[in-house]
Amino acid sequence: MAGFNHSHMFEIIESKRWVCDDGRTASIYGSVPWVSDEDRKQWTMQIVGFTVRHLKTGTVGIGRQPWKTRKDAEDWLYGR
Repeated sequence: MAGFNHSHMFEIIESKRWVCDDGRTASIYGSVPWVSDEDRKQWTMQIVGFTVRHLKTGTVGIGRQPWKTRKDAEDWLYGR
């Protein structure tokens, strides 16, 4: 059974987060997670899957973990 087509409201984007060498993670949408230039060296931005952005409001995500593949995100977007 086909689901709801969300493509008129959302677009697919890469889901990214800051990842520290020690395993900590942080959102890219808040303040940076480091407090000094030295601390900055421990953090990298990584792509962790795919999420959606609302076309009118710019809101990112829908309250769930990102999809692992673009195809999985497209399946949700197009109601497959």
